[in-house]
Amino acid sequence: MSSRLALALISIFSPVIVSADLPPIRIHFLGTGGPEITRDRMGPSTLIQAGGESFLFDAGRGVLQRMGEDRLNIPEVKKVLFTHLHSDHIEGLPALWMTSWFITKRNDPMHFWGPPGTEKMIQGMRSFMHHDVKARVNSVVKSSGVEFEVMESTGGIVYQSGGVLIKAIVAEHGDGNPSLGYIFSYSGYSVLITGDSTYTSAFGRVAKKMDVTICNVYAPSQELIANLDDYPAPVPIVVRAVSAKLASPEQAAQMFNETGARLGVYTHNIFYDSTEDQVIQRTRSAGFAGQLLIASDRTQVDVGEKITIHAPSEVPKDLEINSLNFKRILGTSE
Repeated sequence: MSSRLALALISIFSPVIVSADLPPIRIHFLGTGGPEITRDRMGPSTLIQAGGESFLFDAGRGVLQRMGEDRLNIPEVKKVLFTHLHSDHIEGLPALWMTSWFITKRNDPMHFWGPPGTEKMIQGMRSFMHHDVKARVNSVVKSSGVEFEVMESTGGIVYQSGGVLIKAIVAEHGDGNPSLGYIFSYSGYSVLITGDSTYTSAFGRVAKKMDVTICNVYAPSQELIANLDDYPAPVPIVVRAVSAKLASPEQAAQMFNETGARLGVYTHNIFYDSTEDQVIQRTRSAGFAGQLLIASDRTQVDVGEKITIHAPSEVPKDLEINSLNFKRILGTSE
C-alpha cells in the first residue's frame, strides 16, 4: 500500500472533529448508491454548504432520512439542482418537499434547477401530491411552503449570489440525457459534480483546477466484462448498456486528472463483483495519483486549504424528528 493511499484511508476513518470555524465548503454525501437495492447506500444525493447556504445536488431515495441522521437543518434545504431526471436521482424529492414542509415547518418556497424536463417533473410531483398540497395547510403550515420556482438549463451560470457561483456543463449519460454536471465555486475553492456522466472531455475543458471532483463509478470486474457472453440473459445486454453511459474507474481517473482534482471522490457506486480495493487499484493504474475516496453514506468532506474527510457519525438508536422536537434536534430557530 502506498503512503499516499495509507494517509487517505487514515483520514477516511478518522472521527469527526466538530469545529466552531466552518470550512469554506462542506460536502455531505447523503446517498452514495445507484438504483440497486443495497443495505448501506441510499440513492444519489450530495449536499454542499457554503456561504451560509445549503445546495442539494440530486435527491435520491432516503435523502430526507440521511439529512435527519446528520442533524442537518432540513427546512433550510430549499435549493435543489438535478444532474438529470432518472428515477434514482429524483425519487427522494417528494418526501423532502412535502415532509420538510409540514413536519419541520419549511414555509418558504423551494427552488429547483435542472436540464430541460425539470419543470414538467416538478409539476407532476405537485399533481401526484395534490391531496397533501391542500389538506395539510393550517395556521402554522403555510401554503407558501409548497410553492416553488423551476429554472431549466442547457449549460452556463445557473446561480450566483453571496459569493457562490454554480455553472452547469453538458454531460453525457446515454438514455439519461439531457444531463448536466455542475461546478460549484466559493471563496477560491471549487467542486465538480459530474453526475452520472460517462467520460466526456467537456469537464476538462471547463473545469481546470478542481479541489474536488465527484464522479460516479460503474465497476463490474474486467474478467466479467471480458466474458459477458458466458452469462445468461439479460446480463450481457444490461452490463454493456450501463457501461456505455456510466464511468468506469479508468474513465473516472481520466476525468480526475483532466480536471486537476486534489481529491477524487466516487459516489453512485456500483461495483457488482468488484471490491473497493480493486476499484482503487484500477483508478491508480489508470494514472490518477491524487487523494481518492470511495464515499459512504454520510461521509463528510471539508474543503479549504486542507481537505479533511470525516467518517459518518453514529446515529442514535432513538432518532426521531417530529413536529414537537425538530427545533431542538436540528438547531433551527423561529
